[in-house]
Amino acid sequence: MNKIKKAVKICLCFAAVFAGVLLCFLIGDIFMDAPVPVPEPESEQIISSKTTEPATSATRAETAENPDSASEEAQETQEAQETQETEKLDLDDGQEANLEEPIVEEIKEEDPGVPKPPKPPRYATGTDLREIVFSMVGDTTLASESRKAYSGSFAEYYDLYGPGYFFENVAHIFKGSDYVVANLECALTDNQDPSIKKAAPYNYKGYAKYTGILTSGGVDAVNLSNNHTYDYSQTGYNDTVAALESAKIGYFGNGTVLVEEINGIKTGFVSSVGYGTSAIKQGLEYMEANGVELKIVTFHWGNMDERIANASQVASARYAIDNGADLVIGHHPHVLQGIERYKDRYIAYSIGNFIFDGNVISDIENRTSVILQAKFVLQGGEVVDCGIEAIPILTTSNPSKNNFKPILAEGDQKKAILDKIEARSAAHR
Repeated sequence: MNKIKKAVKICLCFAAVFAGVLLCFLIGDIFMDAPVPVPEPESEQIISSKTTEPATSATRAETAENPDSASEEAQETQEAQETQETEKLDLDDGQEANLEEPIVEEIKEEDPGVPKPPKPPRYATGTDLREIVFSMVGDTTLASESRKAYSGSFAEYYDLYGPGYFFENVAHIFKGSDYVVANLECALTDNQDPSIKKAAPYNYKGYAKYTGILTSGGVDAVNLSNNHTYDYSQTGYNDTVAALESAKIGYFGNGTVLVEEINGIKTGFVSSVGYGTSAIKQGLEYMEANGVELKIVTFHWGNMDERIANASQVASARYAIDNGADLVIGHHPHVLQGIERYKDRYIAYSIGNFIFDGNVISDIENRTSVILQAKFVLQGGEVVDCGIEAIPILTTSNPSKNNFKPILAEGDQKKAILDKIEARSAAHR
């Protein structure tokens, strides 16, 4: 019995030794052959403000010639689309805007504890100062009243002297500005159908070729929200717009917002007839949504020949400033009214006439006016300074009759005009 027990112990010892040796081999094999862990690469993050362009016919042909890569390319395209945002601008005429090349920026690994610097506005140029100077003029009627005889009319002066005559005395002021805006208060149409003439106390109609007066004088854009652009019905208005577009003159008003990039500054214009603010609010909201940096509002409002702005003018103008306007310009009363500085922005309640054949020439109020210049300084996307200058003018250079040729006022006349504006501005302080 003892021999049997001893044999069993010997067998168990051999089994234990064998098992231990086998276990050592297995453990060694594990440590020698196991791969070193490699961290997974961080996925690239991409920001794109534009959609990628659709595949061209050449791209599709290349895919067809390389069927093995088709599935890979499809997968890559899907992944790219999942990391991009599409930006699309719907225009009033239903056409799509031309999209710029995709802007792609790779996001590098950042310390989450360090705050990111603010992103500059799209149209800002770092911390550089950017300046812009506007010249604005009031009622510009490139026509005489329809019942006036040809002799002494605007049409006769055009036929005698051509388009460069009318702005000749002030063109250097305009051309020294970055952007010039006038209130175009007439229709420009060659349509001779008498039925398009509206029944109204006064009607003003020039011709399509009169846009040459504006271009030769340096006018960049016109306001069409006034009480005379529809003197010849919708037909006359449509012809006016077509003439302006053909001459590459900007226009705004009656539901149209004009946006221009001037000196690298995205600038917008909106206008209204009367004291209503609905169109102004919609225009300002549109500008804000589309990255407009400088917002200019014009109103055709006020009481005829009144020298002090009424309460409705003041309320509407301040409303526009409160809702983002940087400058408010008014016209219609045919006389100069005061200027107000409100919340570091300017309101010119009426800048009077510029070229106008509707008032008695002996009335000094109707033939003394100004070219209003406004200067803005922007840093980044913010207005850091603004100022205005009223440049006194006479709406005729002939003291005995209206020759439709404004001239800079000098001496006592200049001082009288500036004193007049100062006195009428006191009501808004």
